[in-house]
Amino acid sequence: MAQPDKTHISWNDIESLCVNLHKKMKKARISPDLIMGVSRGGLIPGRIISGIFQNKNLSTIRVKFYTKPGVTIARPQIIEDSAADVKGKSILIVDDVIETGKTLSLVKRHFYSKGAKKLYLAVLFNKKGKKIVEPDFYGKLADGKWIVYPWEKYEKD
Repeated sequence: MAQPDKTHISWNDIESLCVNLHKKMKKARISPDLIMGVSRGGLIPGRIISGIFQNKNLSTIRVKFYTKPGVTIARPQIIEDSAADVKGKSILIVDDVIETGKTLSLVKRHFYSKGAKKLYLAVLFNKKGKKIVEPDFYGKLADGKWIVYPWEKYEKD
């Protein structure tokens, strides 16, 4: 299988996307009780958005889906659950990108099953195409290219 075309994103791009996401959420009057970064891609954006919101209630959930650029396992799996108490809370779930929606759909169902009151999905990049769930907020529409983030500088694939 051929490697997909790639587009490289800078730290400045990441910061701008996070600031723009926050502006969209503020305009929609979103004020989450908890910010949840989806590991690994949503860790850094989640932390940046947590700082912009001045909300230190930040947690993570680790989901495995992609094994290398353009290659996934059959369906996403939660590898590490969040230790945060989500019952009755409004949660902002942050990830780097949405392509099929399978990862964020799994995370959304998981937290609703644990009693979350309201969930919002936010991603830096919303890839064009059909998804099983759409994000509530996204920084930028993206084509089908594989996105390489600055924190992936030392990764082999």
